[in-house]
Amino acid sequence: MIRDIKKVISLRVYAFLFSILFTSIFIIYFYLLESSATGIMDFKSYYIYFDILSALIISFLVGLVITLNVYSYRLKTKTSKKLTLSSIIGAILPSSLCCTSVIPSLMAALGFSTSFIVGNTGKLQSFFSLYSPGFIVAGAAIAFFGLVQVTKNINANCRITKNSKNDRCEVKE
Repeated sequence: MIRDIKKVISLRVYAFLFSILFTSIFIIYFYLLESSATGIMDFKSYYIYFDILSALIISFLVGLVITLNVYSYRLKTKTSKKLTLSSIIGAILPSSLCCTSVIPSLMAALGFSTSFIVGNTGKLQSFFSLYSPGFIVAGAAIAFFGLVQVTKNINANCRITKNSKNDRCEVKE
């Protein structure tokens, strides 16, 4: 798996794509974590280190999953779009459910009454707030699983020959 990642990232286009994705996702995810003070109950004054580490891991994994999926698409391999989407949503969603307007907006879209939304939003958001480190770890695990699957997809459709010109695993730029 590491060899496959190095192979893809060694190509200039994919290294640039990964660096843009990594930076963008890190900035957004760190802002989401920091603005909701994720982990403050568990890690006290050290929660900032948890937030930085979580943002680095999630942005690295999601950036790699997207980059390798683009590479896989260019190879015309059979990719699982559901897996890619679920790994991205699973990694980013936990931080957006606590202390944001996502839950009340979703409840309003589903047709719940205003009094129900006002009375129950805090209960739902507190659940995500209390267990946010667990959700972040689960999101990282889902993103890692997505990374493993996309490298399997890339390798499953490769035909390695003695002549590297006939190697279907190389994307011709």
